[in-house]
Amino acid sequence: MKEEKWWAGLNQPKAAAPDITIVGLPYDGAVCYRKGAAKGPDAIRKVSSEIPPVLETGELLRGLVIRDDGNLPFGKNFVAAFPKLEKGVEERAARSFVLTLGGDHSVVIPVHRAFSKRATEKIGLIFVDAHTDLSDTFDGSSYSHACPLRRTMETDRFDPKKTILVGTRCFEMSGLEFIQKSEMTMYPAYEVAERGMRAVADEIVKQFADMQNVYLSIDIDALDPAFAPGTGIPDAGGLTTRDVITLIRRLHPLPIVGADLVEVAPPLDVSDITSFAALRIITEIFGLVHRRKEQRKRLSVI
Repeated sequence: MKEEKWWAGLNQPKAAAPDITIVGLPYDGAVCYRKGAAKGPDAIRKVSSEIPPVLETGELLRGLVIRDDGNLPFGKNFVAAFPKLEKGVEERAARSFVLTLGGDHSVVIPVHRAFSKRATEKIGLIFVDAHTDLSDTFDGSSYSHACPLRRTMETDRFDPKKTILVGTRCFEMSGLEFIQKSEMTMYPAYEVAERGMRAVADEIVKQFADMQNVYLSIDIDALDPAFAPGTGIPDAGGLTTRDVITLIRRLHPLPIVGADLVEVAPPLDVSDITSFAALRIITEIFGLVHRRKEQRKRLSVI
């Protein structure tokens, strides 16, 4: 499949000034259960050529310049490659919106560090995940996919009080204690089901109204396994695909400057359902960036 056909035909691999830069981190060496997420970036790219450049609302995405820089190299030791990966992401975040595709959730550790280094202002974080990912260590590792949010909270520009968890429903005790001690805001999956995502999203917009940078991190396992079976830990009782679409669409007033989507595991999937769910979510992120571009608003981190 030709690269130009990726992302609804919007991919321009040689674009000097893209609106969105996409990078893949096909690594799943930090999982605690089932592997397969290393194949996520390429699987999503493949199905991305099967959709037109238009949202379900009828909004055309023509004019949106996407540059897919492929998968970033990291060699045999992913953690040792963090400085190189951070530099690569930071350079891209200086010129455009950056979307990172995983890989297991540990891949966001160097990504979030890069954004923290690049930013001169605090970054509001919306973390959509079935799990808290706040363990200090898990199975003897500080870089398990159960630890990325804890590592993010150690950076300069991310802050527990400026972090919102959405779709949470599975807790390690250390993560729950961290949330309680730091007074981190959380909208568990059951609360979203009871109140509706529209109300939750509008509250998030109000809470982050004064932020100069907002970052969106999405683990596909936030979705109920009925909507995303192809992931390492398909935890029941989750969000619907419609919930996540509603969330993203209603975030349009916020200065979203970057995003990641992780834990799509094609070998565990059924009929590419999870890859297509991820693609629909990504397309809505494209819509956010497209609206900001039309309004001549900033796309990159400050």
